[in-house]
Amino acid sequence: MAGIKYPFGKADVTAATTATAMPVTVSNQFTYKKLTANLTAATVITVTVDNLADGAELYFEIPCGATAYNTTFDSTNVTSAGVTGVINKTKVIRFVYVNGKFVETSQTQIN
Repeated sequence: MAGIKYPFGKADVTAATTATAMPVTVSNQFTYKKLTANLTAATVITVTVDNLADGAELYFEIPCGATAYNTTFDSTNVTSAGVTGVINKTKVIRFVYVNGKFVETSQTQIN
């Protein structure tokens, strides 16, 4: 059953490491990227799209530690103002794929 994609298979839920430049490829209609550690510097996430249909959802879970670092998104495939870090807090940002771009729909602080 390899290769079956959401909604008929599981969503892509993967851990991402933190880095100042983070490339992410999205090929599933539902993708959740959880950063595995607190940000250690301001980070730019570059999203590459691989065969998606309108309505695809993309989430990022972004934690900050004792220093609040900001996260921005490369504008090629994403429309977002970015994420302003908050000391010792985690934010989740949601995007929906519309007309060839992921558009930010919400940000929520979860702790």
